[in-house]
Amino acid sequence: MAKLLAYYNLCPINNVDDFLGLSRDVDPGCVINTLGRNIILVVKLSNQRQIRSWTVLDRLSSKVVYDFRSERYVGVFGGKFIRCWSQDHNDINTVRKVKLYRSVLDLFSLPNGQTLLLYTDGSCESLESALETRKQSKANPTDGTGAVQNVNPKTHTIRDVQVLVLDNGTPLLTYFVRKEDDGSLELHYALLNPGDLKLQKGFEKIALQRIGDDIKLASSCIVDGSDGPSLLTIWSDSRIFNLQLSLGQSPKREEGVGNVIEMVQTLNVKQPLSMTCIGKDYVAFYANNKNQDGAILVLFNVQFKVFQAKQFFKVYFASSRFWVVESNILLAFGQMLAVVPFKISKKQLSDMIGSQQTFDLTHTVDDESINEECEFLDTYSFSESMTEKAKQGGVFGESDEKDEEDGDTGGKPSCPRLFSEFEFDEALREAYRESLPVDVVECDSLPEDMVQIKLFNNADYTLGPLILSEKFEIILEELERSGYSEVEISDRIVPVLVQGKLTVDLAKCLKRYSVISERTIVKALKYALSLPIPEHDEEQETEQETVEVPKKLEAELPNQDIIVEAQANHPSHRDLLNVVLSCSFNRKPMTQYIRKELDFSSVTVLMQHLEHLLLDPSATLTETLHNGDTFDSDEQTVSWIMVLLDSHYQQFILSTEDTLRAQLQRMLDIVHTHMECLHELQTLAPSLRRMIQRKTNKSARDPSQWYNVESITLY
Repeated sequence: MAKLLAYYNLCPINNVDDFLGLSRDVDPGCVINTLGRNIILVVKLSNQRQIRSWTVLDRLSSKVVYDFRSERYVGVFGGKFIRCWSQDHNDINTVRKVKLYRSVLDLFSLPNGQTLLLYTDGSCESLESALETRKQSKANPTDGTGAVQNVNPKTHTIRDVQVLVLDNGTPLLTYFVRKEDDGSLELHYALLNPGDLKLQKGFEKIALQRIGDDIKLASSCIVDGSDGPSLLTIWSDSRIFNLQLSLGQSPKREEGVGNVIEMVQTLNVKQPLSMTCIGKDYVAFYANNKNQDGAILVLFNVQFKVFQAKQFFKVYFASSRFWVVESNILLAFGQMLAVVPFKISKKQLSDMIGSQQTFDLTHTVDDESINEECEFLDTYSFSESMTEKAKQGGVFGESDEKDEEDGDTGGKPSCPRLFSEFEFDEALREAYRESLPVDVVECDSLPEDMVQIKLFNNADYTLGPLILSEKFEIILEELERSGYSEVEISDRIVPVLVQGKLTVDLAKCLKRYSVISERTIVKALKYALSLPIPEHDEEQETEQETVEVPKKLEAELPNQDIIVEAQANHPSHRDLLNVVLSCSFNRKPMTQYIRKELDFSSVTVLMQHLEHLLLDPSATLTETLHNGDTFDSDEQTVSWIMVLLDSHYQQFILSTEDTLRAQLQRMLDIVHTHMECLHELQTLAPSLRRMIQRKTNKSARDPSQWYNVESITLY
C-alpha cells in the first residue's frame, strides 16, 4: 500500500528548464540542491534547514553529486572541467580544475557509491576511469576510451536519463533520444561493466511509435519491476503500455511498445505530463486533471495495475521535473520546488487491490480484455437467438426424431440438447452438485441451488453465509464493482448498520472484509458493548435448535466432539462482541481511539469479558476468511488487554475499587501461569533434542532407578 503525505515547499526556483537538479547527500535525509549555475546548497528535508552552501565564479553545466568512493563533492564546469572538494572546504574557486577532452552531459550517483559520467555523445564511464584515461581521450577523442559515438548532439537530444542496478549487481543505463527535426523519440538502453561503468555491448534501441496519425506519446519512463526493468508509456488515447526490456537480446519488432495494461480516466493526456519511477513497481504521475481545474500527483502500481494515492494542486504547470531522494518525491513546477514524502508498505495488499475509485461507471471497461492487435482468444459463446432461428427452420428435425425414438425405448440420451440459456445454467448447476469434491453445509436461508462451503478450523455455524440483507448486499456489490477498497467500504457501511441496529448484518460485514480501519472497529465495539447480555438458558436453547455439528466432522475428529459442542452451545459464541474482537488492527492507532471513545466503565466490562476468554476453554474467538491459517484466539485476546491497559493506564492506577484491583491481580496470576508453562517447556527442550539426536544420559546416577548393583573385591 502506497501513501502520499502532506507536501511542503523546499525553496523557490527561477525557471524549471534552467534548474540543474538534485542528488542525494552523504548525510541521510539531506539533498544536494544545485539551485543555479553558481549556487550549491545542502538542505535537510525534514526541517528545510541549510547544512552547507557554496558559491562559485565559474558556471556549472550539470548538477553536483557526492562521490562516496573518494568522499568528495563533484561538479562539472563548462562541460569539460571537473572539480572535487570535501565537506569542510569553504572556497571552491581555489580547488584545482581537471580538464576532460570530451563534453560531459550530466553526473549520476549510483546506489553502490560510484559516480557515473554521461557524455553528450551517449557514452559513459565512471569518474575514476574518466580521470585515468583523460590523456588518451586527448590523443583520440573518438575511440581513445573505447567508446563509440551513439548520439549526435547536433541533431538529437538526450533526456530522462536513469541508471538502475539489477538484482545481480549489473548497472543498466537508459535514456530517451529525441530527434529535433520531427520530434520522434527513441529509447536507448545498455548494460554497464560494474568496474569502470563502460558499455558491455552496444545500445539496444526501441522506437516509441504506434500506428495512427492522431496518436501521440504523452510521457514515458523506465520502471524497476519485480520481473525486471520495463518501458512504461502513456499515449494520447488514454492507454498505458508496458514492454519488458530484453537485456542482452534484441527486442522483437512485432512487440512494438508492449501490451495495454490500463486505461487512464482521471488524467488529461492531451497536455504534457511527467512520470518517474519511485520504487519497485511504482510510478508517479504529475498531470493536468481531467476537468482541467488543477494538477494531480498520483501513484500507479505497475504490478497490480491500479492507481493509488493522489495529491491535488490548485494550478497546473506544463513544465515539470521529477527527482526521488530516499522516500521523498521532489517536484519542480512553476517557480517552486515541492517535497512530497511517500510511504510504500508491503503489508495489507488486499486493501491495495481495487483502490481506484471510478465515479463514472458508463466509461469504465467491465469484463473486457483489450488487445491492441485485435487478436481474439479461443472462447465459446451461446446465442439463444440463433437457436430459435434454427428451430424455426427445422434444422433440428432429425435429431428431435431420434430423441423421441430413444424416449420410446426408455433410453435417456447421453448428451441432451439445450435450447436456452436457462437450461444451460440448470445443467451446469446440476453438474456442480453431482461432482463437487468438498464437504458443504446446507442452510435453510439460502436458495435451493446454493450451498455454503465451510473451511474454518474453529467453525462458526451460527452466522451463516457472509451475505447481507438484499439492500445492503446490492450496495456492497456496487461499491466493490466501482473499485472501492475494503477500508472505504467498511467505513461507509458499518456506521449505517450501527445506526439501524442490524446486528447480524454488522457481524457478517466485519467477517467479510479483512482490512477495517481502527476507527470503524471502535464504533462497532462501542455498539456491541451497549447490547444487553443474553441469558444462558435462552441462548443455549436457541443455539441447540439452529446449530448442528456436521456428522462427518464427528466421524473424522471424534476426540474433539466436546470442544465443538462447547463452542456451538456457548452463550457468547456468536455475540457481536466476539466478532468485533476478532478483527485485526494496529495497536498504536487503536489505543488512541479507545482512549477517546470508550469510558472507563466500559473498559472494565470489556476486561471482564477478555478475562473470561482466557480462562474458559470453550469461549474462543473465531477466525475470518482471511486469517484462518494464522489466527490465534489467545494472542488476539492478549493484544486487546494490552491496548486497554495502555489507553486507560492512569485510570487503572488511580482507581481505589477493590473489584478492579482483584481483577488486575487475576490477570497477573494468568500471566504468571503462562510464564511457568514456558519455563517448563524450556527445560523440556534439551531432553527432546537429545532424544532426537539419539544420545543417552551421561549422568552418574539416574533418579529413576530403584536399586544399584556394585562389585566389591574383599581379598
